[in-house]
Amino acid sequence: MGAPGCDDAPVVTIDRGTARLRSVTLILPYYENPRFFARQIRHLSTIDWEYLSHLRLIVVDDGSPRNPAVNVIETFGAKKKFSSLKLFRIEQDVRWNWLAARNIGAHYADTQWIMMTDMDHVLHENVLQTLVCGKFDENKIYRFSRCESTMAKIHPHPNSWFMTRAMFWKVGGYDEALSGHYGTDGEYRRRCAATAKIEIMTDELVRHEYVMDSSTLDYKRKQPEDARVKQMIRSRGRGWKPMTLSFPYHEVEL
Repeated sequence: MGAPGCDDAPVVTIDRGTARLRSVTLILPYYENPRFFARQIRHLSTIDWEYLSHLRLIVVDDGSPRNPAVNVIETFGAKKKFSSLKLFRIEQDVRWNWLAARNIGAHYADTQWIMMTDMDHVLHENVLQTLVCGKFDENKIYRFSRCESTMAKIHPHPNSWFMTRAMFWKVGGYDEALSGHYGTDGEYRRRCAATAKIEIMTDELVRHEYVMDSSTLDYKRKQPEDARVKQMIRSRGRGWKPMTLSFPYHEVEL
């Protein structure tokens, strides 16, 4: 993976010993994923309400031009399935702008702990149980183990996180100056590793890459223009800070 805090972080088993269940905000960027987002809603709805009731869901539509997320939410009555569901929409369609989507989600999260992942990664009940009941250190940053939908184990997803909202902003959030380029997650991972100790949970997310429309197909990956990212990072001057909440957006009424 090439960045500190990825596969070199220690793997830990989280003790599910918390007496009081915590609420967790799941931040899920969306871009032209109507079929798999519907599958996500159906799947999450099957989780025992004892745990699902502690899950707050923030979906951020990254400017989908054809299939806005609101249509899926209304079609499947998702507003009624979660204790709290908020939808935001970025008003510009910018290539690979999940960075802004995640920043918006973290800005509006009203729980101490937040989880971030991609649309093609599925959260199963046993993992949510760990997040809600587990003993976590607010001074650490946590990542997830991972498997394929076939249950074959694979390396952890480099951009799925569990941390406090305060920790997210201590790291600085994602740098939206890099929006429009593919392959920018390593930059954030390095800042995480420089800010706090990272641990990888034994709890696994399940990858469904390129299942239906789970993965973005509108934009090509690893294009010549993406090579500019390294140069942009190297050119940061003294006192640099990530650019956050820089794109126009609005909350969608549900």
